[in-house]
Amino acid sequence: MKNTRWGKSCPPETPSEVEEALRHLARRTAEDVEEAGLDAQLLLTFQEARDTGTVPLDAGFFLVAHILLAMADEALAADARVRALNGELEAMERDAGLEVDTFWAPEDIPEEWEALLVEYEMACDEARAAFFRDAGEEVMAEVFLHDRAAFIRQFESGRRFFHGLPMLPSYVN
Repeated sequence: MKNTRWGKSCPPETPSEVEEALRHLARRTAEDVEEAGLDAQLLLTFQEARDTGTVPLDAGFFLVAHILLAMADEALAADARVRALNGELEAMERDAGLEVDTFWAPEDIPEEWEALLVEYEMACDEARAAFFRDAGEEVMAEVFLHDRAAFIRQFESGRRFFHGLPMLPSYVN
């Protein structure tokens, strides 16, 4: 029994359906944590929270997209096309005499390098979308590839559910 502010005891409140759903999800996640990595468990938890309506739609989109983007970015180095294009970019930079972590002045950037960079970024986006599809997020992958503005709007709306203030434009891809 908990004490009220007047010192009298009252029975504990019954948890809401949402609280109970979250507790169930936490128990299930704790049981499965040894079978999969933490990121995979977070993904499953976030997908279930979204799919069961435990959080609003945009908030669920944000949770799933956020963990998938983090996981996909970690896996980019495993994509053969991304690796090859990255190697070409680095070779072009070395051939031009650029040292590691140095950049061309905007007026000196070769057109071939810019074109290759665009191809590299497209390959990264395609690899991320493939990662989304592998995680069962076909619709999210299509929106990510073909309507980035809609992806960003829904991501930002969901992010605000948890964090409030808008993101700075420099953080939005």
